[in-house]
Amino acid sequence: MAKHKVTLTLPAELWEEIRQRVPARRLSQYIAEATAARLAEEERLALRARLKEQCLARASQDQRLADEFFSAEQEAADGSSPVGHTHA
Repeated sequence: MAKHKVTLTLPAELWEEIRQRVPARRLSQYIAEATAARLAEEERLALRARLKEQCLARASQDQRLADEFFSAEQEAADGSSPVGHTHA
C-alpha cells in the first residue's frame, strides 16, 4: 500500500494519551488503524440509516397492502361472491 506523509495537529491531552499507550515506532500504524476503524464505523452508520429509511418506506407499503387485503377479506366474509359464482 502506498503511503503519504502528513502533519497532524491534535489536542495535547489526546497526544499524551496516545504517547503513553503506543510505542513511537508504531504511531503511524496506530493512527492509520484508528482512522480506518472510524471510517468503517461512519460507513456502517450511513448504511444503517439507509436501511432504516428503506425499511420504513417498505413498512408503509406493506401496511397499505395489508389494509387492502383485509378489506377484501371482510367483503368475502360478509357474503359477497365473485360474479358468476354461487354458493352451493
